[in-house]
Amino acid sequence: MTRIEWTDEYKLGLPAMDSDHQQLLELCNQFLEAAQAGHAIPQLAALLDQLILRTRAHFLAEERLLDRHGYPGLAIHKAEHERLLTQANTLKARYDDVSQEDELRHLTGETADFLQSWLLNHIRTNDRPYRPFLMSLS
Repeated sequence: MTRIEWTDEYKLGLPAMDSDHQQLLELCNQFLEAAQAGHAIPQLAALLDQLILRTRAHFLAEERLLDRHGYPGLAIHKAEHERLLTQANTLKARYDDVSQEDELRHLTGETADFLQSWLLNHIRTNDRPYRPFLMSLS
């Protein structure tokens, strides 16, 4: 499980969103490091809970910003947020049922893959398109 590094590629040039994204990335890294260190299920579940709560707050702030400025792609953007939160919550719920070491390793690997891809892919694919729209309003 590789630590995720913040690069300018993920920067939107919108300070509040960039700050949120960096915080989410750091929470992802905390989970990845705990998983790599072999932390117990309750610790991993708590980190994932924290990440989900922070992600939900970020998505809400982002949606409010886009709604306030009349972003035409808001409905599609919100649907993607819901899809990601559903996936994250499904993974989190599975931690409650894990009982064997092999299951935990598999679930942790699956969660790590999800975290490593969703945040960066979401920024590149779903957030980057609203940047020019918001920048044009300045």
